[in-house]
Amino acid sequence: MYPGIDIIEIARFEQACRRHSKLVARLFTDRELTELSKKHVSSLAARFAGKEAVLKALGIGLRGLSWHDIEILRNEVGEPVVYLSERAQAAARLRGAETVRISLSHSKDTAIASVILE
Repeated sequence: MYPGIDIIEIARFEQACRRHSKLVARLFTDRELTELSKKHVSSLAARFAGKEAVLKALGIGLRGLSWHDIEILRNEVGEPVVYLSERAQAAARLRGAETVRISLSHSKDTAIASVILE
């Protein structure tokens, strides 16, 4: 079992997205952006924290991966689900992991994500 956790200041994330117009497209897949189009920036920040937490659990950072290799979407009951590209799945298998569990939350100021690779 490999844990990963990340916390982010929502205002700082929002400022970075405004300063760098292409950042959001670099961080999120089209499916994520479609799902998040009507959500507040806090939801985007939580998804970004989720991607960071997955990378920490994988223990490799972004080496050999892109942000699009980790996709976080909601299932039919609204729970966040992590989808890994083949490259990211290979990194998880190197750790003996087959499942990624994630929890996302945010307050007014911060977003947090917790991940466990099993």
